[in-house]
Amino acid sequence: MKNTKMAFVINILIVLFEILAISWMASGRSGGVYSFPGIYMLNFFTIDSNILMGIAALISIIEEFKVIKGKKEEVSKFSRAFKLMSVVGVTLTMLVTMIFLAPASPYGYFSLFTYSNFFLHLLNPLLSIIVFVMFEKSKSLSLKHTFIGIIPMVIYSFYYVWAAVTHSHDGIVESGYDWYGFFTFGLNSIVIVLPIMYAITYVISVVLWKLNKEKER
Repeated sequence: MKNTKMAFVINILIVLFEILAISWMASGRSGGVYSFPGIYMLNFFTIDSNILMGIAALISIIEEFKVIKGKKEEVSKFSRAFKLMSVVGVTLTMLVTMIFLAPASPYGYFSLFTYSNFFLHLLNPLLSIIVFVMFEKSKSLSLKHTFIGIIPMVIYSFYYVWAAVTHSHDGIVESGYDWYGFFTFGLNSIVIVLPIMYAITYVISVVLWKLNKEKER
């Protein structure tokens, strides 16, 4: 019960921070690198994964509140599976930023961890990992559920590739449609980039599931 209460509190913080960060970004008042106002921000996996995380945290809050009040014995399998999928998404966001985007930023490594991006690229993902690995039980999740973790990445990749392909000439993507620079060397990069991203995402999913199960024992 202690873990459930702690998870309940952290999930509330996650929802509040997601609302703050995404509203800040959408308003156009957030400065820094990779800051895009309005609906255009939805082109970025960072925003999409954080919105998904906010929804997952809200579902967890409702379920955990019922457990705390004694209205049910444990959180549903759906809630935990949805949470795993969401945590994988924001973890991927954080790692891609740390390993790929931040080192390449002309404004310095830490420029991608300022303003609203401090929450979206770092704080929210870290809180999401902590609450899932340390405080949320998942007895009902088996290894097969790890495949759920790649769903957001797969859906986003279809959109990303579609946008690139429909805005390219002679294999070169127009400026403004290769948001993360994965097709810098042309559309042929698809055959390399996609398998790598899917593999990385699935590894993240398995690791998070395993860490969650180890903590549970």
